[in-house]
Amino acid sequence: MMKKLSRVVSLATIAVTILLVSGAAAISQQGQSGTTPSGKQSQGAMPQHQHPQGMMDMSAMKQEPHHLLAMAYRGNLVNFAKALRHEANRTTKPINLEFARAAVAEMKRNFDQMQQNHQDHMKTMDEKMKAQMAEMMKQMDAHHAAIQEHLAALDTEVHTSAPDSKSISNHINEILKQCEGMGKMNGGPMEHKTAAPKEHKMD
Repeated sequence: MMKKLSRVVSLATIAVTILLVSGAAAISQQGQSGTTPSGKQSQGAMPQHQHPQGMMDMSAMKQEPHHLLAMAYRGNLVNFAKALRHEANRTTKPINLEFARAAVAEMKRNFDQMQQNHQDHMKTMDEKMKAQMAEMMKQMDAHHAAIQEHLAALDTEVHTSAPDSKSISNHINEILKQCEGMGKMNGGPMEHKTAAPKEHKMD
């Protein structure tokens, strides 16, 4: 009888030991994962995708509609600029006035739309984001001012009776340089090569 009782006590002791070890392991795992026994995340842990209240997520900002439109208009500006530069550099003959004036008109239109959408994009930011991006916006304004200056000079040049192809090319190189600078600020690929093209020798 005593042997039988001793065996029952031993089995009970082993069972209790197993339960204690299992419980300790479960508590340790919950502590490492930041969750409570009910499976809910502990209050001290914050998901990585959450951000302080009042601040716009940077990735969300780059997907904001006005920002996307501004980048699209910048792309159009670059394409018309490259087309005009190609025409100015491909021949020693005077540039086609109709082509040059139409290209510059489109460059101006796309630049105006780019600026408008940039301003509308800024309105979507909260005050904390504006403060965080103050230096970047200052640089962006400098790029816009430089483009506007060279666009005005380019417009004046193509409306002369005999536009100078080299002057046209130089102004376009500066415009593309500023567009590339904006592309770098937005974290995009440096797709716009602005190295000065080889000029044709004038006979």
